[in-house]
Amino acid sequence: MNYSILAILFGLTPLLQYFIKGWPFFGVSLILFIIFYRILKLQGKQVFSFLAGTIIAAEAIALLFGFTNLFILAYLITVAIIFLVAANDEKKIDILKEYLSESGENEKDWNFYHLFFGRGEVSSIEEIGKLLGSILGIKDGKIAFSVQMPNGDYYKRIINKSDIKSYNLYDIKSNQELYYVKIRDLFMPNRRLRTLHKPHLETFCLTIETTDGEIVSFYEEPDVLQKIVKQLDEL
Repeated sequence: MNYSILAILFGLTPLLQYFIKGWPFFGVSLILFIIFYRILKLQGKQVFSFLAGTIIAAEAIALLFGFTNLFILAYLITVAIIFLVAANDEKKIDILKEYLSESGENEKDWNFYHLFFGRGEVSSIEEIGKLLGSILGIKDGKIAFSVQMPNGDYYKRIINKSDIKSYNLYDIKSNQELYYVKIRDLFMPNRRLRTLHKPHLETFCLTIETTDGEIVSFYEEPDVLQKIVKQLDEL
């Protein structure tokens, strides 16, 4: 599938204003953009750049022919900016794919995931905030990952199945401090409101230890980590 062409087709969504006006267009397009993001995620920087550029071009056409308004214009510009930000984040995918190609691998054989990376074993929830954004790739018999270090350089590595000593999905718990609800929480919802009923917080991390003694940890939502563990089991 050519995702660049697909992104351009998705970017023509503003032209739907010719058939759907006002708030209905806002609702329909918002749902479509969320779906488009899910489809194009992990396909690299170029596809999101094409998507953002086509959205602006299509809205310019709608503006030229007079079947849009300033509110929709501002909304679509915001959407395009969000996709451009996503494009910059997807650059990490391109870096790992380029590294795999240089190493003689076919990137199409790999499954990729956005994760948070850390060296050593994560022992507390507080440490999760210090983890770095990374990309993990998995294929038959191998895993690979890349992470941007604080100095701007990228650390990249391919690990063969034979070099994996062990891997473990484990839970991390932390006592939760007492939180008093504030008036501003009525207007700006605080994420902690979802966990106020819990005496402690719990999350999960994936740790991989190699035969040369290196230990790396990855953090994401439990369902994502479970998918990765399942693929590791199948290596």
